[in-house]
Amino acid sequence: MSSVNAMKLVSKLVFKNGLIPAVAKNNIGMVLMIGFMNKESLLKTLTTGYMHYYSRTRKKIWMKGEESGFKQRVLEVRVNCENNSLLFTVEQEGPGACHMGYETCFYRKASPRGVFKKVEEKRFNPRKVYGLKFKKIS
Repeated sequence: MSSVNAMKLVSKLVFKNGLIPAVAKNNIGMVLMIGFMNKESLLKTLTTGYMHYYSRTRKKIWMKGEESGFKQRVLEVRVNCENNSLLFTVEQEGPGACHMGYETCFYRKASPRGVFKKVEEKRFNPRKVYGLKFKKIS
């Protein structure tokens, strides 16, 4: 998308505290991850064709796959009825989107006992991909 058209699209969106939620799903409908975008990361996404997110913890823009090589190429962009969240259909490069080693960040299911149970198989070893920077989340 041209930068002029990208700016036109961004100007129609509602950002809360400078951010807008962005859901990334593959072309068969599996939700891979949810992140946030600021205007700059969304403009980068729209003009490059690859997903860029804003990290709230690191307070910076990052391109999905910049460390792992597992990029997300944008196939389609949708906006919800209130113009305050985005849904991207992406082509996920590599074995997965989740930094924990899974295809999707939604690899666990809530059980009736109130615990999370893994329902997906690991696709890659995150320590090999991310090195010492990898932090396990419980």
